[in-house]
Amino acid sequence: MKVIGSAAKTVFYLKKIQGQHPNWSLHYKIKCKSTENELTNLLRYAEIKRNQPVAIIAREQFSGFGQNSKTWVSPKGGIWLSAAYPIFSKEFKSQIFNLSLGIKICEMLKQENINVCLKWPNDIFIGSKKLIGFLPKVITRGNEITYVRVGLGMNVLNYTPSEGTSLSKVLQTKNINQYYWTAKVLKAFHDSVECNSNKDYVINSANKFLTKRFLPSGFCSNTWKIRDIDSNGNLRIENQTQLKVITRF
Repeated sequence: MKVIGSAAKTVFYLKKIQGQHPNWSLHYKIKCKSTENELTNLLRYAEIKRNQPVAIIAREQFSGFGQNSKTWVSPKGGIWLSAAYPIFSKEFKSQIFNLSLGIKICEMLKQENINVCLKWPNDIFIGSKKLIGFLPKVITRGNEITYVRVGLGMNVLNYTPSEGTSLSKVLQTKNINQYYWTAKVLKAFHDSVECNSNKDYVINSANKFLTKRFLPSGFCSNTWKIRDIDSNGNLRIENQTQLKVITRF
């Protein structure tokens, strides 16, 4: 089957940077309520196949949501997608999936000479401003992990609020190929699955990219500070007398 339109443009760059495998199934939407809802509906009627990850990519979302069901503003000009990757294994380390994805996105941007940091558990920042947010999930059947999925938003050419930034602002140009960057994000997702078995590498890399300026909600920076990410992917914070472990779930 011949791939045409926006999907074909992304596939072109995917093949250049990743080769033929895996064989992504890409679905572009001009506008939708939420790519997460679209992906859920797609997988409800068509089970994910081995070696064929799938992604829903929208030019615009009008009802996206992020961590803790927070509103995810998704205007034209950004990359808004939800993707699922087949696993079919009992060995996949679900507790560090958010970190393996985070470090691969950070590494991808670093290769483009963009210095970013990881805000635990699932945001990518440049300095004090958010560039990318992602919401990872692990889908199981019995003891087996069937697939992992992620909803991701990346500010590219779109307007951002004061707490955010965009690729356009960072690179100081509007001449940005969104299909190339979409392919780079999908490649990072693939790489995050590939490196998941190397737990030491994931944790060590996550600590190298970790920013310590943003404490979890409810903790005062005058009292608490971030120590590191532990071997289970949890965030450890400390004060003069206590060490607390913050879990993602």
